[in-house]
Amino acid sequence: MKLRIIMADPAGNRTAIVRTPVPADQRAQIAAKLLQIKELRAEQVGFETSPVMGGAGRLDMMGGEFCGNAARSYGYLLWKEKQEAQDKAAGNILMEISGSPHPLCVFCDPAQGGSYAEMPMPTAIEYSPEGFPLVVSEGITHMILEDMEPDEDLIRHLVDTYGRKWEAFGIMFLKGERLIPVVYVAGAGSLVYESSCGSGSLAAAWYLGQKSARDSLSTYSFQEPGGIIRVDLRREKDGSISGHMGGALFLEIETEIEL
Repeated sequence: MKLRIIMADPAGNRTAIVRTPVPADQRAQIAAKLLQIKELRAEQVGFETSPVMGGAGRLDMMGGEFCGNAARSYGYLLWKEKQEAQDKAAGNILMEISGSPHPLCVFCDPAQGGSYAEMPMPTAIEYSPEGFPLVVSEGITHMILEDMEPDEDLIRHLVDTYGRKWEAFGIMFLKGERLIPVVYVAGAGSLVYESSCGSGSLAAAWYLGQKSARDSLSTYSFQEPGGIIRVDLRREKDGSISGHMGGALFLEIETEIEL
């Protein structure tokens, strides 16, 4: 099978965007093979599919999970390819991604080389028997571990205990502004120490915001292994909270790979 692929690099969270149609029942197998290609240095794989909710395009992740970095990368790609966007400095585009029940707005700024994605907000916070907070969202749930360093035995225990309860399970090691993300995707069977994690950054910011109960606009910047991810949270007039996540990213030229 020959695949057209564009590699996106949002703060090091390298994402393979597969533009060749791939049947749903083959995506996990194809993704596993792509993740093994050392030259790609991919941490995750998304498959371009036909939009079903009116978006300009749709990306289905390798395990049907949600991924904020993939969303903003794919939105940026669509924006750059829109003919009417060529002469504009910046603008918005609606895109669809697995794990989100509605299209997401991605703000694209080619002049600054970055994008920011509207994020599905967490639906609940739970606590594990160990007392660790679990931020539950559509498509992915993140456990926030404050002031702890990554530990192989702990990660394996948490993945074995909680990893298969959701489409994707993130373990966020948070210490001040430093964030080290580890993500397990049940459908793909992958466990990755990610260079950055958009949904995990949003989950950490939302968790910190719940603790501080800030009003109006709150901004958080997390230093992650691959770069900085910024999260903006806004309390709306009806009391709800909306969030955007993003930063710099780079798109490589399209390549063709034969598996």
